[in-house]
Amino acid sequence: MGTLAAVLLLAGLLAALAYVLRVAHSLLWVPYRLERRFRRQGIRGPPRRLVAGNGSDWVALLAAARSTPLPSFHHAVIDRVAPHYRVWPAQYGWPFVFWLGPRPRLVISGPEVAKAVLTDSTGAFNKATTGGTNPQARQLIGEGLVGLSGETWAHHRRVIAPAFNMERVKVRKRFLSSKRNRKLAILLVNKS
Repeated sequence: MGTLAAVLLLAGLLAALAYVLRVAHSLLWVPYRLERRFRRQGIRGPPRRLVAGNGSDWVALLAAARSTPLPSFHHAVIDRVAPHYRVWPAQYGWPFVFWLGPRPRLVISGPEVAKAVLTDSTGAFNKATTGGTNPQARQLIGEGLVGLSGETWAHHRRVIAPAFNMERVKVRKRFLSSKRNRKLAILLVNKS
């Protein structure tokens, strides 16, 4: 009986040790390794805290932004909704990285990089979880082409690609400009 209890205790301790090592790997080692890679590439950001990442900094920026009232007829709401997109690039430059827990968020600004991410079909950029982790972002972005990935993205891209063919855009431009000219002529005749 004593040896069975010792074996079970040893198995339990080994299972607990494996669990602790797994958690330490995902919460400590992987973020540390990613942060080192970002820094080697010259991508900086606010200092990461072990478990929370930059969550507390982000909440503090939101609270500070929401503490002051917006002036009337003010349409520049990005400072109110996502102040970290104004504050952190000023401090760390573009692109920058911030952490929500152990997960990094790389914020890009160049149109070439944005195009590469949005037109990627290899699956290297997981766009589906970008808005999926934030319900407000999912409501803003919706289920459009920006938030899709994989086979669904490829299908939607094939469906809308002909609409942006340059010849069709030129035809639409001529059509819309002729309509606009007719409407302007009617307005000018009615005005005088």
